[in-house]
Amino acid sequence: MQATQARQADNVWDCHTHIYGPWEQFPVPADAAYRLEAAPMSSLLAMHERLGVTHGVIVQAACYRHDHSALLAAIAATGGTYRGVALVDDTTDDGTLRALHAGGVRGIRFNFMGHLPGERDTDKLLRTAERVAALGWHVLLHGRLAELLPVLDGWAGVDIPMVIDHMARPSLQTPWTDDQRDALLAHLGNPHRWIKLSGVDRFAGGDAHAWPDAQTLARRLLDAAPDRAIWGTDWPHPNIEGAAPDDLALLTFIRDLCSDDALALAVLADNPLRLYG
Repeated sequence: MQATQARQADNVWDCHTHIYGPWEQFPVPADAAYRLEAAPMSSLLAMHERLGVTHGVIVQAACYRHDHSALLAAIAATGGTYRGVALVDDTTDDGTLRALHAGGVRGIRFNFMGHLPGERDTDKLLRTAERVAALGWHVLLHGRLAELLPVLDGWAGVDIPMVIDHMARPSLQTPWTDDQRDALLAHLGNPHRWIKLSGVDRFAGGDAHAWPDAQTLARRLLDAAPDRAIWGTDWPHPNIEGAAPDDLALLTFIRDLCSDDALALAVLADNPLRLYG
């Protein structure tokens, strides 16, 4: 391994986390979409130290809506080794976008999951995506595959980087059709489409013994875009069925999935550095 590769191998990016609280400092609105136990930045950093993670991405929690105070404070506390993904819409002004960029935000998330709030009008969403693309940001698409395929089809000619979140939320209970799977793989042939290899713990409703069943699908997605695949824990695992997974086991899963050092280096270090660096 060359010296540059050796240095990069020491870096591990967790590209999907959330933080909640401390509530006395960063409260959520009374009518928030959900409320969890506090999971502050100090707890996230402790988990990352245990795993050997050196860089993280904090995705704005839907319960905070457009108040990014907790996210920006957390990024600032890391001295720039962490990045953020924001929740914005067509009412967000340019000054706010510039402030978010200065604070370490490098992407936005569009939620298509029914239990989460967010704009669903794809014309409005595309206008927002075009605005943040001017800052060099990407768009994170969060939804089940049946919900995302019409969006991906409609935006097939859009050359903004778009990351398909949590592998498009596959489920062992309601598997994709072959046509759905093949359509997703075809979209991953687009050089502007990325895949986040996260959410394996949700694949079987929290049953860790079923993770091997997700391996074949995850590997096909990885093979479709090895230079545009990233990984994340989804700590602290909000709204999950069953017990929260062991985050170290999730990291072990992705290392095993990659099967060789070069591919693991791409997924855990090189690819996220290109997207978030």
